[in-house]
Amino acid sequence: MSRQQQCEQVLREAFADDIRALVDEYPETRRLTLDWQRLARWEIDALGSDVECDLDDVRGLASDVIARPESLRETFADALNDVVPTVTERERPLGQAHVAFENLPESATFTVGGYSPSEQAERLFALEGQITKRTEVKPRVEEAVFECQRCGTRARIPQPPFGSIREPQGCRGCDDPSAYFFHKRSESEFEDYQKIRLQQPPEDARGDTENIDVHLADDLTGTDRVESGGRVTVIGRHRPLFTGEVVFDECVIGNEVVPDEPTIADYQDERHQQAVEEIGAADDPVSVLCGAFAPNFEAAGDRDQQVIEALVLQLIGGWTRTTDDGAHHRGEPHVFLLGDPGVGKTVLARAAYEIAPRGAFTDGTGSSAAGLTAAIEKDDFSDGQWSISAGTLVRAHGGLAVVDELDKGDNSDLDALHTALESQEVHVNKAGKHATLPAETALLAAGNPTGGHFDPTKEFAEQVGFQSPLLSRFDLILRMQAREQRELIVRVAEQMISARKAAGKLARGEELTDEERVFVEGEYDSDQLAAYIAHAQEYRPVPRGDVEDEMAQWFADLKTSLPERYQDAMGDSEYDGPPLPVTARKLDAMQRFAEAAARARLDDTIRMCDVERVKPLIERSLADIGIAPANNSAFGAVEATASEVGL
Repeated sequence: MSRQQQCEQVLREAFADDIRALVDEYPETRRLTLDWQRLARWEIDALGSDVECDLDDVRGLASDVIARPESLRETFADALNDVVPTVTERERPLGQAHVAFENLPESATFTVGGYSPSEQAERLFALEGQITKRTEVKPRVEEAVFECQRCGTRARIPQPPFGSIREPQGCRGCDDPSAYFFHKRSESEFEDYQKIRLQQPPEDARGDTENIDVHLADDLTGTDRVESGGRVTVIGRHRPLFTGEVVFDECVIGNEVVPDEPTIADYQDERHQQAVEEIGAADDPVSVLCGAFAPNFEAAGDRDQQVIEALVLQLIGGWTRTTDDGAHHRGEPHVFLLGDPGVGKTVLARAAYEIAPRGAFTDGTGSSAAGLTAAIEKDDFSDGQWSISAGTLVRAHGGLAVVDELDKGDNSDLDALHTALESQEVHVNKAGKHATLPAETALLAAGNPTGGHFDPTKEFAEQVGFQSPLLSRFDLILRMQAREQRELIVRVAEQMISARKAAGKLARGEELTDEERVFVEGEYDSDQLAAYIAHAQEYRPVPRGDVEDEMAQWFADLKTSLPERYQDAMGDSEYDGPPLPVTARKLDAMQRFAEAAARARLDDTIRMCDVERVKPLIERSLADIGIAPANNSAFGAVEATASEVGL
């Protein structure tokens, strides 16, 4: 049986339903995507089972798809047109249809930079990564028609996926090896072309981030799947690029692009499931999560514990919804840790980043507006054309963006965050080009007050090195100050010494005591915590009855108990009054964190216990920035002056 006959047989027996679906949607859909696992199971007579096959399990077609992808794609495409009349009522061939593959075996699936280029050369593989740049969609000549200027003979020359155009090598009509040809553009065949740059996701990168360029054509271009910042799995042929030297460059000729969104299915192994069950069964899952968060951070009292609780709830977050009239209700909370040097802000921020199922980490020092959001630019990647580059917020879409040393950023660059944090979109415009990128991201920022340390004689807003409009986007602003009580200083010092000692013993392969082990690992590791967070995010809680009334009454009491100068600006319009007024955004913050608290309990209903858990966090945040309402549940009755709360 010939190779094409084998392809026809497998298409009829294993992919007939897929072919019928393609025929129903053709020509809007022109791609038949074949599941490699299904093909492999068909070859080993296990089509009805759900066994996962690998390359060692198969020979024949499934193996050749990986080893000789271009040849097999063409053979399957020819076979498809022969099979269509036998499994559908269509008699005409699908002239523009082509074949792609997905669900490759584990041994042919890698992350960017995680494979041997020499071993994968010219093979089909799956590459997981994040799109950091993309070009505009341009026409690419697929088959060029040339006409000899001497005798009029025409030649049709298939073109490479990218690079310089390939011309005829002499004319067969007049037998002139140096004949001059004219390119007949009107008779040539064109298709859409786009290039993307794929790199390691930020959470997987260590040191310099590796990347590779991917060339896409036809219906893979210009879709939501290839947006800057998107996480995808690209299935394509690895291609070494000749440089004139013995060391080649490399690229990928894309065959399929599959969006890679994090789901609970990513955490289905027994170890993860056991952790989810144990934490979920606890009387207070939030306390369990807090206990496992940043084991090397010494919480010096209730104030530090509140910071940890706020970050745990931020990681879980509320849930985003958009109504039919276009109203957008953000679910991701934003938190700003402002504190003296050495109080552990970076330790906490790094711990949150390590736990987040998806995220990006950057430093405000030297960060530009483009680096924080996105940019349209010309560079070598796009051969002098415009390309779109994703910044931190876009790369963290669907997860947590951490910006350390936010106070070191330039005000004009930080302004770019202002709109993006609320709308959860990044708009970039340049030279008549416009792009809107998704940025459904929770922002965790950390920074120092101006001058390095808090000055009790100054208002809070005077000690922040950027404009207050950006501050208003944060749901919580939490102040962390250096410990001054001797007993706290001793406790922190002992913690640091013990943590370093435990890390040293672990590195030397020595046995750790239970007390020492606490300093290098929590009760649950970051992957187990991420599994629980992903599970909790499956819930979509809403308040009921008395809880709705309680939140409304709380906000009204908060608003009316504030000094007059903080009662203005209920809406989101521009405000020209005193710095940091209390607006309706604080009620939104209450709802987001209450949703997170309910999710942490694996509940679809926000209950009174969730509201009571969140109240102290918001009121602590207000007190930390010098806004002290009467009867503050976090600190007791306080006067409504900044000086009374230590600012």
